[in-house]
Amino acid sequence: MTERALLRTAILIFWTLFWGLSVVDKVIPDVQFLWVGKDFFALFIKFFASLGLKDPLFATIALAGVSGLEAINFSFYLTALLSLRKAQKDATDRWFFRAIFTSVILFGLFSIADQVFGDRFQLLEHGIFWLILMASWVAFKHGALPSQNIPRKMTRMGRMVLISGSLLTLFTAVSIWRFSDTTFELASSPVIGEEVTDGVYKFDFPFLADKRVWEATVNAFKQNHPELHIRYIYTGPSELNSKKKTHLLLYVFTEAKTDQTP
Repeated sequence: MTERALLRTAILIFWTLFWGLSVVDKVIPDVQFLWVGKDFFALFIKFFASLGLKDPLFATIALAGVSGLEAINFSFYLTALLSLRKAQKDATDRWFFRAIFTSVILFGLFSIADQVFGDRFQLLEHGIFWLILMASWVAFKHGALPSQNIPRKMTRMGRMVLISGSLLTLFTAVSIWRFSDTTFELASSPVIGEEVTDGVYKFDFPFLADKRVWEATVNAFKQNHPELHIRYIYTGPSELNSKKKTHLLLYVFTEAKTDQTP
């Protein structure tokens, strides 16, 4: 295989997996075994509610439209990859152009939505992906020369790199597996609150905790403290939630129940 063919294959595999897994993320939004999805429906509900459009129909239509476009985009990249495998150069170039063009449109729509909803962080992310698309197009069209063949016989240095990489990968996989065995149960177990002052409890939610963990935590707290009434719940500021997406810190303010307390 030439360097150009290998480079093209790598680019197509990357974007095929990128859009394919993005579609899967819409289908499996919650935390599952070996999968940490994102609840896009709840995110879209929040975005449209910020514009005063609180009807879930708006979020449903938008999410369905985005998912459909991503599925089409995935099919374009997959078709280009299959065409490359069959050595159909014209078909590969044609389908890859369609895929890149569709991706540019998608990220353009995402960027417009980011500006409308005021999500500057996502705007930066989608802008970077737009630039990566352009770089992928240039590399795909004007990458390594087709005459440069990859040597099939592995050198001594290549074997050493392969062995070292395999050992490092094995060590990392074992470490991650052991960590998962001891922490994955936290994705569904209720969190035990710590009373930091009179009537105020702190809940330190770990990585992978989601809305189901919060529901289980509230139910467990009510069961363990039937004499208390929850007044309100406070989410710690960003300075305290230093781990951001992988961590959440909540404070629950309570008071003793009286005969009039519901």
